[in-house]
Amino acid sequence: MFGQSEKDETGRRKRRGRGLELTAQQWVVAFLIGTASVCAAAFGWRAAAIGSTAAFDDRQSISETLASERQTIDVGLGAADDTRDYTDYLAGYAVAAELDNQAEGLEDEGSGAAASDARRNAQLRRRAATELAADAGIFGRYSIAGDLEQPSPMPRSFSLEDRVEARTVEAATEIDSPGQLDPDGWAQEAEGIRDRINGLAVWALIALVAVLLFTIGEANSARRPVFYTAMALGAVVLLVVGVGGLTTDFFA
Repeated sequence: MFGQSEKDETGRRKRRGRGLELTAQQWVVAFLIGTASVCAAAFGWRAAAIGSTAAFDDRQSISETLASERQTIDVGLGAADDTRDYTDYLAGYAVAAELDNQAEGLEDEGSGAAASDARRNAQLRRRAATELAADAGIFGRYSIAGDLEQPSPMPRSFSLEDRVEARTVEAATEIDSPGQLDPDGWAQEAEGIRDRINGLAVWALIALVAVLLFTIGEANSARRPVFYTAMALGAVVLLVVGVGGLTTDFFA
């Protein structure tokens, strides 16, 4: 009897040992399943978080596109006004040139006083045309200060390209100007974020594959070859998710 009792006690201890070993195994599997689930949830959370940033970048791109188009239209209208004002400036010089021609004819006829009046009127026409051009902003007052005192006999040249460039700079440096506009840059940034969101979704799906493998292993714990194979594959997948997902899309 005594020997039989010892055998029974030894058997109970072995069974308890196997039970403790099985419980520890279950804890390991549960930890791995939880880790993989947390990874999948973290990738989903990160995708949702940066999704709002992509939406902001899209709105910013649209806003700057509209502002850029409005600025371009304003610059174009201003340049058209400059062209019209320069045409008026040339018209004033054309009238002055005609008066000079009349003065030469009057001198040839011996009408010196009338010729002097014609030349004085021509000079007044040039000065008035130059003043109007300076007021319109076609020429800077400091750059044509000499012409304002003594108008040049020939009109100054005008470059539409230079005026467009000057007006573009003025529009970008005004107090209410939005500053340097870069709608394409915002659009590219939004597109890059959407690529990251797609990548995070893929990593979340791969993490769920690890959860599936760990679950299969737990369900086949009694079949050791299946258990170890499923656990090993799940661990590899989880490692790939942890290293690849965190270094490529999560913190990019």
